[in-house]
Amino acid sequence: MSTPAPFPASPSESHRPDLDWLRVVAILVLHFFHTGMMFNTWDWHLKSLVALPALEWTMDILHHVRMPLLMVISGMGTALALRHRSVRAFAGDRARRLLVPVLFGMLVVVPPQIYVERVFRGQFHGGYVDFYPSVFALVPYPAGSLSWHHLWFVVYLFVYCVLALPLFALLGQPRVKPWLAKLEAWLCRGANVVWLAAPLALNDLWLHAYPVTHGLLDDPRNFGHYGWLFLAGHLLGRAPRLWEVLVERRWVLLGVSAVLFAVMAPENEFPLVPETLGAASSQWLFILTALAWARRCIQTRRPWLRYAAERSYPFYILHQTVIIVVGFALLRLPVGPWPLFGCVLVSSFLATWVLSEMVARLSWLRPFFGLKARATRARAEAAIPAASPGHTA
Repeated sequence: MSTPAPFPASPSESHRPDLDWLRVVAILVLHFFHTGMMFNTWDWHLKSLVALPALEWTMDILHHVRMPLLMVISGMGTALALRHRSVRAFAGDRARRLLVPVLFGMLVVVPPQIYVERVFRGQFHGGYVDFYPSVFALVPYPAGSLSWHHLWFVVYLFVYCVLALPLFALLGQPRVKPWLAKLEAWLCRGANVVWLAAPLALNDLWLHAYPVTHGLLDDPRNFGHYGWLFLAGHLLGRAPRLWEVLVERRWVLLGVSAVLFAVMAPENEFPLVPETLGAASSQWLFILTALAWARRCIQTRRPWLRYAAERSYPFYILHQTVIIVVGFALLRLPVGPWPLFGCVLVSSFLATWVLSEMVARLSWLRPFFGLKARATRARAEAAIPAASPGHTA
């Protein structure tokens, strides 16, 4: 594979505090969502004895926007990363920052979730020391104890990066730049950028019979859906002029997105074709709206944002395990369902934050959570202010 020289970054694109902010917000929303999964009526690893169906309308909306927004941001992050490194260096960086945390997560972070679920359902009796060797039987969950659970997003992102390496090498060639300029000009005209929702709708229509499994090999509809969001995000990252257009049209995007969201909010109210077209368009318009408003309002990477952005990745890796362990410990508190939800939400957030802080401070632990070693990170930031540690996931 050829390794073209990285194209230069303009000073205005050297780093993106708006993307850092959106990523932090999306992961906080994800924490709320997974806490709510314990209390709604949907199937999950651990359930409260008393459900809170009132959570479900909000959670249904969040379900359709939180991870898609993160995937688009991750796709944009690949474009920004390739501004200052070769494709070969990019591939090595993604293996280190995505594959290593997944392997570590499957062996260390996820097993406590499976253990708690088995104990809660009466499928295992004994301590964690007795349970843990079952992980190394290498039998996939649910029959066995090996799983990536909520880390499916990182797995898919790594696969997308690997599959896209030839495309990234091609897009880095000088002869392709005029075509990228033409594509950027086309996206900036009228409502053309909205047409990027069309592949989402076509994918979901074509593969609508396949359930979402997060299992990679048996998940074609979900894999195709997020794969296009990744590529679309990469295209947006290579089209800097489009960002100013989105900012100029942010009020129109907000209005149209709000109306379409209101129409599509009750799920499965329409026949398959209009339902799929409306859902894909609504999701894409929401993403564009969020990107436009963040770009307009978040223009400075303040110290608190730098702090939060660095810890967002370990927070994501740890949060679901902490929610399940803390929830299991608190589920039998003699309080009502809403106070219990609040206790689990706050306690698990604080515990995850403390653990993320510990990860960030321990140099030997940082690589297992996709963070650069402190010395390496300091040298990288001194050379390239753009190298935000959150741009990979």
